Amino acid sequence: RRYMKQFVYLPLSLHSGAERALLISFGTGSTAKALRDVDGLREIDVVDISRDVLALSDIIYPDKADNPLSDPRVKTHVDDGRFYLLTTAKRYDLITSEPPPPKHAGVVNLYTQEFFELVKGRLAEGGINTHWLPAHALTYDDTRSIVRAYCEVFHDCTLWKAINLNWMLMGSRDANWATSEFDFLERWETLRASREDHALGVEL
Repeated sequence: RRYMKQFVYLPLSLHSGAERALLISFGTGSTAKALRDVDGLREIDVVDISRDVLALSDIIYPDKADNPLSDPRVKTHVDDGRFYLLTTAKRYDLITSEPPPPKHAGVVNLYTQEFFELVKGRLAEGGINTHWLPAHALTYDDTRSIVRAYCEVFHDCTLWKAINLNWMLMGSRDANWATSEFDFLERWETLRASREDHALGVEL
C-alpha cells in the first residue's frame, strides 16, 4: 500500500489541476483507491485484462464505501492495456501503469518502448505517467533495458525508489516541472488527507 499509492500522490503533488486519470492493471486496488480518494479527479478509468481480478475488489474492500470501483467517477474496462490505449480517444492528465512483472506470459509487451509510446500518445499536454519497475523480479540487464526504453520516450524521465526493489519510473508529455516550494507544499497539504500518511508509515 505504501509504495503503490505514491504512483498517484507524487505526480499529483507536481501536477496542478489534474482531472482525468487512467490506471492500467488493477491488482489489489491500492492505486485505484488512491485515485478515488483524490477529490479533484473528475474521471477515473481502470483497465484490467481479468474480470476476476476486478471482481476481487469486493473481497479486498468488503465495505462498499471503501471500494474504489463503487465510486461513480470510476469506470472499469475489461481489456488489454495496449488495445485500450490504441482505441480510446481520451487524453489523461495522469496515466499510471502497474502491470505484473514482465516474466509473466504476455506481460513483457507492457514494458517496451512501443507501449511507452502508446502511453505518451494518450497523455494530455503536461500529463504525467508513472510506471512500476519491479526490479526484484528482473535481471540487471532487464532493468537497464526497460529504463532505457522508457527514457527514449519520456525525455524527462526519472527513477524513484519506493520500498526495497519496487521502483517507479516517471515521465511526462512536456510537463512544466518548475514549481515554487510554496505551490508544492500547498498541493502536498491538499493531498494529506488522501495520502493516509500515518496509516502508511510515511513520516515526512
